[in-house]
Amino acid sequence: MTDLQASEALVTEVPRRRNAALVLATSLAVVFAIAAVVLAVIAAGGGESDDRLEDVRRTAGQFGEALVTYDHEDPEAHRSAVLALSTGAFRQEYEDAFDQGLSQIITEVEATSAGFVKDVYVSELDAEQAQAIVVVDIEHSGSGGPQTLYDVYFRLTFVEVDSAWKVDQVTDLNFDAGVAPPDGSDTTTAPSVP
Repeated sequence: MTDLQASEALVTEVPRRRNAALVLATSLAVVFAIAAVVLAVIAAGGGESDDRLEDVRRTAGQFGEALVTYDHEDPEAHRSAVLALSTGAFRQEYEDAFDQGLSQIITEVEATSAGFVKDVYVSELDAEQAQAIVVVDIEHSGSGGPQTLYDVYFRLTFVEVDSAWKVDQVTDLNFDAGVAPPDGSDTTTAPSVP
């Protein structure tokens, strides 16, 4: 190898090392940002009464399961379960959606769905309001065939009504076009919930 070839090889190797270092630094920044968010969620509830935190956590889990669990043979049971844990704007929106076609869709496509809560993170809790993030897996079947959705995220905003936490707002946090199953197979499923 000539001196010129060695110099050219060195010149091309330096940018590669810089690019690799930049990718590594960016990856570490993302990991640290995620860790900071998780720690903030944990710390936000750190000074609160254990009973109140547990009430929010329990209600969030119940609601997360109720929201995605239904059976075409009895869609009214689903409606009742969701509305029992709801209040305010969300209650009205859900009731309207159910009455204006959701019930009919569930029945027409012979849909059955079961939600399984994996995690609940209580992120904010004060005298009048609380927030939690619920992570669920959903097993769905209907005329389109079976489908499983993994790691579906919802942010729930609660208000306290007569000493009970009720859901006032639901935010879908699923930004992916598809969610890969945890077993690493090729099958992906869309995180939409009817």
